Amino acid sequence: MPTTDLQHSDYRIRKLIGTLGLFLPIVLPLAAWDFYASISHYYYSTLPSLIFIIILSAFGLFLLSYKGYKIDKATETISDDFLTNIGGLAALVVVFIPTSCMGSTNVDIDTMCKACELPLFGHNKDWANSVHLISAGVFILCMGWMSRYKFTRGSDDGNHSLYKWCGNLVFISVALILVCIAIEHFITEAFIIHDYYVYIFETTAVIPFGISWLVKGKAIDDVKAIGKRMFGVKK
Repeated sequence: MPTTDLQHSDYRIRKLIGTLGLFLPIVLPLAAWDFYASISHYYYSTLPSLIFIIILSAFGLFLLSYKGYKIDKATETISDDFLTNIGGLAALVVVFIPTSCMGSTNVDIDTMCKACELPLFGHNKDWANSVHLISAGVFILCMGWMSRYKFTRGSDDGNHSLYKWCGNLVFISVALILVCIAIEHFITEAFIIHDYYVYIFETTAVIPFGISWLVKGKAIDDVKAIGKRMFGVKK
């Protein structure tokens, strides 16, 4: 796969997407000083809500701006641009159609939800919750697909194994969420699943794709360059 058709701005977008992926599951609990059932439930807490909206909106806009490599029609059926556009639109849907307010594991949010005192587009509707969950899944899977299949094209730059593992972790995490939901709702009510399994598996999906996007954006080269400047190391 040729590298001459990749715009320099795309490297910056990769680094920004990677940074957002790493920070999202870490900053939100710190802002709320509490763990919720899922990353999406931070939408209902004041400061975390602002952070959540900014980061997910940035995800959407950066992905819509990303072009990537031109499609190789001999080996590919989906272009980078098409895949990231789908992921970007899904991220924006996640913002404008948030998760249901119930089941956050936070007493204040559950009380607010029962009283119907909801912020912005907050709701407790099953259909809207389904749209949110599907959009979140599409967004994460698009990121995993980029890591696993798009970043590993062409000659190995020494990081292909990392990209594959990151992509696989994304797919495994999404699969585990679906399995836990199925067990929780369809197999037996007596089966106790940890309240935070969605948050845990969302984190094990978001952080790996964040790492892969950072590495693909040559963030390591930037760190090395900064280190050389700081410590006066000459080439």
